[in-house]
Amino acid sequence: MRVSYVAEITFDFPEARYLRAVVKPKCDTELPFEIESACWELYYKNDDGEDELENSGDCEINGHELAAFISPQKVGTYRFKYIYEIAGETWVDNVKIKAG
Repeated sequence: MRVSYVAEITFDFPEARYLRAVVKPKCDTELPFEIESACWELYYKNDDGEDELENSGDCEINGHELAAFISPQKVGTYRFKYIYEIAGETWVDNVKIKAG
């Protein structure tokens, strides 16, 4: 399975900080919508290339902004997932994190 990333960021190990994202339509038109719920998952890529769930939680929602406080526990590559619902649909945005 090929993963599409919306962003790539770097953490200096053992950094802990908020990741924030603004959810907006791809058409860049102001459309009224509400984020009904949101959570996050943080996966570590192990030596076999498999994703291992390291941590998860609920996102803070402020209008169209999502925030999650994370602290990667290992040096390496991570996949962070925002999982959120708008109008009964579930959306997933992936962020690549390099901790080192």
